[in-house]
Amino acid sequence: MLRPHWFWLLLPTVLWSLPAQAQESFGAIALGKNSSRFGYSYDWKNSSQATQRALRECGSPDCQVVLTFNNGCGAVAESANRTGVGTGKTRNLAEQAALKLCNEPGCKVTVWACNSR
Repeated sequence: MLRPHWFWLLLPTVLWSLPAQAQESFGAIALGKNSSRFGYSYDWKNSSQATQRALRECGSPDCQVVLTFNNGCGAVAESANRTGVGTGKTRNLAEQAALKLCNEPGCKVTVWACNSR
């Protein structure tokens, strides 16, 4: 069965107008468990690469990844006794989420990172 000619004329237009699938970007934040060291990463193709880079940036044997995030931002808030982590589409939203989880008067954002997408 032959399709009408207009089908073949419109097909390229329809395919071109479909939105391209957005690529994901991953980031991670690592903190030293017994030290003040930290490391972060952003714009990696997968969470494994982001995690490895954050640990390498942290550079201490006691470093642990505390947060991974994709297509947005991540933040860590700390006080003397508590730590909170958060993610969001923007730096501000990630910081607010981290501060809310830290939930102590002395909590301050200590590290943040954002993917470019």
